[in-house]
Amino acid sequence: MLLTVEKITKKFNGQPVIKAFDFTLEKGEIVTLIGKSGTGKTTLMRIINHLETVDAGEIRLGDITLCKTNRKGEVDYANKGTLRKYHNQIGMVFQNYQLFPNLTVLENCMEATVAQKRESNQYLQKKAMELLEQVGLNEKANAMPNELSGGQQQRVAIARALMLNPSILCFDEPTSALDRESTIEIGKMIQKIAANGTGILIVTHDDEFAKDIGTRVVSSDEFLDNREIHEK
Repeated sequence: MLLTVEKITKKFNGQPVIKAFDFTLEKGEIVTLIGKSGTGKTTLMRIINHLETVDAGEIRLGDITLCKTNRKGEVDYANKGTLRKYHNQIGMVFQNYQLFPNLTVLENCMEATVAQKRESNQYLQKKAMELLEQVGLNEKANAMPNELSGGQQQRVAIARALMLNPSILCFDEPTSALDRESTIEIGKMIQKIAANGTGILIVTHDDEFAKDIGTRVVSSDEFLDNREIHEK
């Protein structure tokens, strides 16, 4: 199993939004999370990305344990070295894309990997150009984000997230600002990424998109009662 989430609980102001919830994600699987606003979909994604902590439970990515409840009922999180390995295995495409407005498309793609000093700039530039070609934007490498459409910015964000070769790629409302044609294009791109073995997790309000693209659909209703998931 690629990702395993066991009995996690998250409370806000003493009220659980997620309670003793179990969840898994396999290689090449596309799981879509649906439900009303405020029901914990984005919270779950943020927890998996270690942008939020849990009040109880365990999360494992392959052989990496992000967190685990100890015998005292407290949650222990991994040390910095293990956290770095965990973070490198997960990519996130945010709803508003979060591109740096003062950097070109190419520089946006390279930013995270350059900061980590993992490879030479020449290698990273070559890789970024290959990914931009995959998403159909190699000719926009020197453009600024404000010169791109919403769909193009989304594709840049996807290319940037793929720079670290993540095992899991998460999308927060990937179609919220897109027209139907762009939504279809992004859907095909996500399916292509999954076909290469990457696990995909998507938060969306678009039920039609969720059912069309998801190999498994999970409703936020399950976060509190953990009912059976619905598979295609």
